[in-house]
Amino acid sequence: MKGLLFIPRGNLKRIFIIMEKQTKITYILVGLSVISVILHNAFYGFFKIEEPVFFILTLIFAISFVVSVIYSTVSYFKRGIPKDLWKLGWLGLLGLLGLIPGLNYGFFGLFGFLGFFGARSWKENKK
Repeated sequence: MKGLLFIPRGNLKRIFIIMEKQTKITYILVGLSVISVILHNAFYGFFKIEEPVFFILTLIFAISFVVSVIYSTVSYFKRGIPKDLWKLGWLGLLGLLGLIPGLNYGFFGLFGFLGFFGARSWKENKK
């Protein structure tokens, strides 16, 4: 029972540190966007009034995420960095949430990120 939740020290840090800076920024922006959406909805759920603070934060984080993905992709085609662009493919798993009835079509758009798993071969095929 003692070893069930045992995580060797530093392994979670190592997983996040392995990513290049551009890829980390993209993941951080997704996380911040999701957190601000949840806070916006929680605030509306408790007080039944629309507040602009978390809505504006969500908008800023979402637009920043899109710009970050576009910049990383263009940068990959031009200079070959970040070399770990394929890791953005894991965001495509969020698209599975779109299969749950009642969720909107926006989640299905995340399936496109599964294409980033092929990013390693994009550069090789271009040569």
